[in-house]
Amino acid sequence: MTSSPDELAERLLAYMKAPGYEAQDVSAIARGLGIDSRERPALRALIKEWESKGKLLRLRQSRFVLRAPAEEPLRGRIRQIKAGKFLFIPDSKGQEMLRSLMSTDENGEIELPVMPHRDGGAMDGDSVRVTLRRTAGDTSYRRRHKHRPSIENVRFEVRVDEIEERRRGTWVGIYRPGGRYGTMLGDGRTSPEQVMLTAPPPPNLLVGMAITVQVQNYPRGKMPATGTVEQVLGWPDDNGVDITTIMHRYTLRSDFPQSVLDEAAALPGEIPTEELTRREDWRERCVLTIDPATARDYDDAISLRALDGKDVELAVHIADVSYYVKPGSALDVEAALRGNSTYLPDRVLPMLPPRLCDDLCSLKAGCDRLTRLCVLRVGADGRVKHARFADAVIRSRARLSYEQALAVLENRNSTGNEELDSMLRLGHSVAAALRARRIQQGALDLDMPELRVVLDDFGTPTGVETESHDIAHQMIEEFMLAANEAVAAALKAALVPTIYRVHEEPDPSKLHSFALTARSYGIAAGALNSREELSRVAAAIKGHDDEKILTVALLRSMMRARYATKALGHFGLAKGDYCHFTSPIRRYADLIVHRGFAKLSQGRQARTHLPAPGRLAEIAEHISETERNSAAAEKEAHQTKLALYLAAECESDSPRHWQAVVTDTYPQGLAVEIPELQMRGFISGAELPERLGARWYFESHARRWSASDGRGLFPGSRISVVPTNVDIAARFVDFAPAQLDVQA
Repeated sequence: MTSSPDELAERLLAYMKAPGYEAQDVSAIARGLGIDSRERPALRALIKEWESKGKLLRLRQSRFVLRAPAEEPLRGRIRQIKAGKFLFIPDSKGQEMLRSLMSTDENGEIELPVMPHRDGGAMDGDSVRVTLRRTAGDTSYRRRHKHRPSIENVRFEVRVDEIEERRRGTWVGIYRPGGRYGTMLGDGRTSPEQVMLTAPPPPNLLVGMAITVQVQNYPRGKMPATGTVEQVLGWPDDNGVDITTIMHRYTLRSDFPQSVLDEAAALPGEIPTEELTRREDWRERCVLTIDPATARDYDDAISLRALDGKDVELAVHIADVSYYVKPGSALDVEAALRGNSTYLPDRVLPMLPPRLCDDLCSLKAGCDRLTRLCVLRVGADGRVKHARFADAVIRSRARLSYEQALAVLENRNSTGNEELDSMLRLGHSVAAALRARRIQQGALDLDMPELRVVLDDFGTPTGVETESHDIAHQMIEEFMLAANEAVAAALKAALVPTIYRVHEEPDPSKLHSFALTARSYGIAAGALNSREELSRVAAAIKGHDDEKILTVALLRSMMRARYATKALGHFGLAKGDYCHFTSPIRRYADLIVHRGFAKLSQGRQARTHLPAPGRLAEIAEHISETERNSAAAEKEAHQTKLALYLAAECESDSPRHWQAVVTDTYPQGLAVEIPELQMRGFISGAELPERLGARWYFESHARRWSASDGRGLFPGSRISVVPTNVDIAARFVDFAPAQLDVQA
């Protein structure tokens, strides 16, 4: 018996709406409906009709799913990338829906391109509602969206229907004349390139000063952005104005609301006796902190002792911020908004008020402090044999800087306390075993020395320093990694909802591009989708003349780590379960983990107030975004101070020489990279004969600048350079050869 068209439509709709339905082709749908060969033409016609009306979406291999109903729109945020193009990042609900549509098991964050001229006036960071649109196919998609090879299999793009929330209500830029009241020139990403002022500016405002503008109208089509001057920041090169401008640009919170300060001030300085009684007492044990010399917030402490055989007990104490910061309190709301501390060259914007981060929660030597404790039994081979968790109270025996700890480990000095010295040496051997096991399991060893711009008391750059990742840093890092992994695994096993730190596998196309780069530098690189081969190449980079360039290139091929409510693994660390537990003073993710930790340390007696799953996902998305925002601000601030330093070097009679690597050649000159500065620049061809004492000419067929005396400069050549001109706003540097020797 055949069904009528209406009956067939009802059966098909019920079938595709049923729980557990996955994308299927026509044949599979026919089998699922029990339709014989006589009804299949009618089924095909119905599916074709529904597809043409937009009721169905055709996925890969001609599989069909119902289009998401209009009452459940796709929501997320906008991210602006190069050349003014936009990406749409769906929220957690949208991520799951899109994975279902794409029939993919990949857990990486999905980013979809916004249709050209269909951004609805959205700007970077705005929350939007969009309509999903299927593209013409994979081949067309790859051709039109080469800037996003990581989503080359995605066959969707979006149209912005509504801007639900603007990220910024204030813009930052430079005041310029124009129109009736003047204009503000913005950066084109965090603010429009030009904003028309609609009211008279303050009388003290002069052309060229940095200002903030209160938004009146956002740009839309041919309609310009408009606003009024809110604050005059000052001249861009005045002390502190550069960093203040960046803070406004990235909407970083500096001052704490009075309600937060009042709540922090009301916290008792003394720990109640009943709280001390219920905790493990480690005050008489040898516990110490190791931090940077300039640090003021000490959120981790360690203790080690040898056990029977070759095992070692490693105790990792982390400041118990959750004792002071209760869910829903003013302190908690502000910490969640900030998401993390932000570290700028001349200041720190802490997540918590000083009363907490510098005092009550800081594990100062000689002071009673509350901690969350992770005790690990580590074998001689670096394997963690057992982990237990507790709430504790400590009294740190000593506070060491990394430099002091390194001096002990290298037998150059002593703490003056033999117990501390012995514990440091024991810790070094344990850390070495942990590190060796981690690398053996496939973790990528990509440590890079950090370049720090040295500032005087007025915030003026006076030099640069390289902070190496020495064995003292590595020791603490290994201990924190081990504790993070142990806590994540325990929370997962106990079914405690929490926030994990995840790092998905890299996109194969990006790894392929990096393999080509590695080969061009003389490193044999096979198929890097094999973890073993990728680890081998990463090891080969160590000690290479261009180690910094190659390490940066490899890091750029990796996915960005983020927070999620599922333990999706950490590719770079080769860990299946991983979370952030060890820095609750400066990361909100760790504070969430600490609240779940109570289930491990207190069992059924724990009184915790964990967010609902939906809210937890929202928090994970939010703090992933605040982390990205802080990282962008920190990078821009660092590059600005570095540009100012190099600008001063341009005026010096004896500027510092930097080793540069030629990355490309053009008729106009050479593109270079300064590995130590992690900066790119340009050498004009006109500088070559003047500085290098020969007649130079460009050979386009060989991508080479050649000299009459036989020397040559081409990609891979090394040359000593000095800065000659710096565009501070664009953070672009012109260099010139510093001496006659050119290394090919």
